[in-house]
Amino acid sequence: MTFRTLAVAAAALVAAALLPATAAATARVSLSVSTADPDYATPVEVRGTGFQSVPKAHGGIYVLFGWVDGGTWQPSKGGAAGSTYRYVQDSEAKNNNGFQRFVSFPGSDTAASANGGVVAPDGSWSVRMIIPGARFKAVDRSGNTTEVDCARVTCGVITIGAHGVVNPTNETFTPVRFAAPTAGQPPATPTGAPSTNAVPGTAAPLPARSATLSAAAGVVAAGATVAVTGSGFAADEQVTVVLRSDPLFLAPAKADAAGAVSYQAAIPADVPAGAHTLEFTGAKSGAVGTVPLTVSAAVPPAAAQPVQPASSTDGLGWWPIAAALGAVALVVVVIALLRKRKKVEA
Repeated sequence: MTFRTLAVAAAALVAAALLPATAAATARVSLSVSTADPDYATPVEVRGTGFQSVPKAHGGIYVLFGWVDGGTWQPSKGGAAGSTYRYVQDSEAKNNNGFQRFVSFPGSDTAASANGGVVAPDGSWSVRMIIPGARFKAVDRSGNTTEVDCARVTCGVITIGAHGVVNPTNETFTPVRFAAPTAGQPPATPTGAPSTNAVPGTAAPLPARSATLSAAAGVVAAGATVAVTGSGFAADEQVTVVLRSDPLFLAPAKADAAGAVSYQAAIPADVPAGAHTLEFTGAKSGAVGTVPLTVSAAVPPAAAQPVQPASSTDGLGWWPIAAALGAVALVVVVIALLRKRKKVEA
């Protein structure tokens, strides 16, 4: 390697050390319908954005319909199928019933089995799937069968890493509501013997009631979070959270033993500025609470994430500065050697 090549490489190292890293997008799922039929199959278009696309990597994304625990249901946090999340089982063949889809990474060794296309380089994908109705049976790893009643617990579209690959970036849950049953017809009760691994919250629903909500701030920037507290829900029930007027499902909340909710509402960065409403609905109780919210324009990244002072040594905050200084020193040395060599040749 020549001295000139070393100088170019050192300069590139300086530039890389001083340039900020690009922030990763947040995975989001949108649905063509917000309400499904409780008794009949409902076709739905599912679109994903901000997902991680890994060229030539094994696996991809499973797109499922089912129920998740309001806590740490994700596989990356120790969650497991049949316990922290349950879904409608389907064949992994391309021509399955449409209850389960597989979106492959581009160029993956598993691409031939994909029935939901490929994750685009920008992290977007789109599939058409079927929601079979409000009730389905799920089998856990021990072979035990549990009936899930989505009229009593919150169900929705689940995305996780496919083919055994755990990928926290691609784990999402998007709730789906079901239309109310015909007047005078209560939701059907689960059939069969009680399961030892029953879905939490399958007791008879409580009469609908109002919940009380309050937000820590009336104005929040797109891409930021706002704390919301509430009361009046059923004990330990899941709570669906929707940002309106254009319905946008956020991560579900969960009430505590007293029916109270403490929630951090993450407002997506692409939400338009203006007046909005946060709506919380209890999955068992039907309790509904709303709180008005004004969303302002997203804060520029430079203002949202100020640069740490040069004297800071918290964590690894010092390493970019050290790398830059080392690269500058290398450039100085290379230039000095080049000058010395020219003098010798002269």
